[in-house]
Amino acid sequence: MLISPVRVLVLGNGGREHALFLKISQSPLVKEIFIAPGNGGNRESEKIQLDVMDFASVLQVVQNRQIDLLVAGSEAPLAAGIKDYFKEKMPLLMVFGPDKNSAQLEASKIFSQKFMERVGIPTAKSRVAQNLNEAIYIIENHPLPMVIKADGLAAGKGVSIHYEKGEAIERCEEIFTDKIFGNAGNNILFQEFLNGQEASLFAMCNGKEAIYLPTACDYKRVYDGGKGPNTGGMGSFSPGNILTSKHIKIAQEKIVQKVIDEFHYTGILYVGLMIDRDDISVVEFNCRLGDPETQCVMPMMETDLVPYLLWSCGKNEAPLKIKEDGFFKAPAKPGYCLNVVLSAKGYPSSDYVRNLPLQFPEKMPENVHIVHAGTKMENGQIVSSGGRIANIVGFDKEPSIARKKVYDFIDSLKKTNDFSKLHYRLDIGEQV
Repeated sequence: MLISPVRVLVLGNGGREHALFLKISQSPLVKEIFIAPGNGGNRESEKIQLDVMDFASVLQVVQNRQIDLLVAGSEAPLAAGIKDYFKEKMPLLMVFGPDKNSAQLEASKIFSQKFMERVGIPTAKSRVAQNLNEAIYIIENHPLPMVIKADGLAAGKGVSIHYEKGEAIERCEEIFTDKIFGNAGNNILFQEFLNGQEASLFAMCNGKEAIYLPTACDYKRVYDGGKGPNTGGMGSFSPGNILTSKHIKIAQEKIVQKVIDEFHYTGILYVGLMIDRDDISVVEFNCRLGDPETQCVMPMMETDLVPYLLWSCGKNEAPLKIKEDGFFKAPAKPGYCLNVVLSAKGYPSSDYVRNLPLQFPEKMPENVHIVHAGTKMENGQIVSSGGRIANIVGFDKEPSIARKKVYDFIDSLKKTNDFSKLHYRLDIGEQV
């Protein structure tokens, strides 16, 4: 068992990475922690200016800062092979996450689809188009509604649902002709539409087995009632109200263990599921935690996160886990966590308000905190730097009280911030 305190470097600048940073920094097993490049929620002494896709520069920082554990928050460096790179350059460094081949489960929808079909993982029927003519032929012969997915990484915006064939053709023209997703749209995956409720399942894996983190549900659409375009996520709550122990047991046997066995998978396996009573199907795989779900999942963990990270890297004995019928889970706090995302007016289009001055109080209400996302520090002032700006996170034993805490705090922010240039949903957690 690894006993010596570790130096940690978290890679990323979004809400997910800030939430991971906050959780990891609470651990007595951590000697020092840094984040690259970080955001306006981090102190300057914690941040390292760094391009996370420049592995040679990451290597230099890891060596200079004597980093023991590298945590890649987003999918891009994992899909590009950061774990493989450090396995060659620094074999003793612990890199939390899957290798490049495993990360293709997220980086290529077609790779993922072929794998699931080969090993019998339940998912939607599909077809692939390599050009616009093939796409139009598929659309003309495909039942409605249909799901269109750009094959590669598209920052959570590569999936769309279409109820009209003309609209579907326009989408394919945008992908193939206008190249809105660049090379990520060189191929398109068409899938049948699955009925049911979407749910997120997070499995911490060590190459042999899985331990499940607290469940969560998120809100993809920009407006109340699930209306408007898809976003990276406008809010979340934990525990989720869809997945039961029976669902997780089925997922463990029919999905997660098959992935672990095939890829010797390590790190987080995020399984997006469609639940229809007791039937479950995979919507997508991700090789990292979800955003904005992480902002709720981390506070709901009753235990230190670091032992799980070390275990996943093969450097620690099994951390605290609870055995249920057919699977293990990490202990969760009794209670409820809610996250509401503050976004810039105009998001998710690229034409959103930028460089908006922000004022957040130094003293926060009990069990409420801010997880920064698209923020930066400029001349001593926090300003917005992205479409999703900040996450307001609240916890309580009662769901209604946690929800009230979050929305009351947002109302208090209106005294010091220009909310005519901000947007947030009013219905996060209403159905719980």
